Amino acid sequence: MMLIDSVKLEKMMLAKRVAKFLNGSQSDDDRIAVEDVARLLARDLSTQVREVLAFELRHCDVLPSDLAEKIARDVEDVASPFLSSTHAFNDETLAALIPSLAEHARVTIARRPDLGGLAVKALAEHSEAPGVTTLVRNDSVGLSQEACDAVVGRFGDDRRLMDQLSARADLPLVVVEQIIDKVSDHCRDTLMQHYAVDGTLAEKIAGGSRIEALWQQIANAAPQQVHALVNDMRKQKRLTHLLVAEMAERGSASFLESSFALEAGLPIIQVREALNLKKAQDFVDLMKRIGVSKAMAPRFLNIARKLYVEGAHGTNDNAAPSAGLAGEG
Repeated sequence: MMLIDSVKLEKMMLAKRVAKFLNGSQSDDDRIAVEDVARLLARDLSTQVREVLAFELRHCDVLPSDLAEKIARDVEDVASPFLSSTHAFNDETLAALIPSLAEHARVTIARRPDLGGLAVKALAEHSEAPGVTTLVRNDSVGLSQEACDAVVGRFGDDRRLMDQLSARADLPLVVVEQIIDKVSDHCRDTLMQHYAVDGTLAEKIAGGSRIEALWQQIANAAPQQVHALVNDMRKQKRLTHLLVAEMAERGSASFLESSFALEAGLPIIQVREALNLKKAQDFVDLMKRIGVSKAMAPRFLNIARKLYVEGAHGTNDNAAPSAGLAGEG
């Protein structure tokens, strides 16, 4: 046993000397001979010997490609220290190597602050979730639209990973629009603020499935049930004027009335009277009280006409307020 340990120690010392030699400037003939010794050490049965060689070679800028790739494909303890620092690969050769590497190696590469665009794209296309998550969290490297498309295409259903992607500050706007319906509500709000995404566009993209689920919940519910749901949504800050308009346009007067009543702090019957459009000023005052934007006010006016003037929730022969008047303020 002592003999084996002594042999291993000698090989480890040899690995250090070989690496020191290759890190220097030597003649081509001498270098070729030492490189052959390094190749033998890179195939040694002892992980410790290979670890020492890889660690000592991590700052060697000029290595034969077969030797560098052998180390890169080794077990994690050997490959990771080498891959975290080596400049033996350029962007093109590293990108070509990534598909054949183990995931632990891809994770190590994804942490590097000096990755080129080709390597980033290769990581996005070939890494599993751990490597891709590490990549999107690496703010030191840029993500091209191609890389982002690969991430979204492969992991669009992984909300946690999409949330990580949304936290980046350098996403192309087209990518923001792709992921806005794939992230959590908090991350969606952050995306909208950081990238100045129009709220209407964001809701149109993100709201489709959410609106369908909500409509299924309220379509046949009693007014009291709708009111309780609206109250909960308001407390959770999930109630928006656009969402209210969507539900009302589908025919839920209860959702509209409860939302406006809670926001305005008024009884539902008073909100209903304003929506009946019997008095133009009542409708205008309601819009102002709940802070409806000028862009949204005409939409709510049309909703009120359809639900309360023309529909079953009320009739009125008086003239309704104009869209311009309703949007003032």
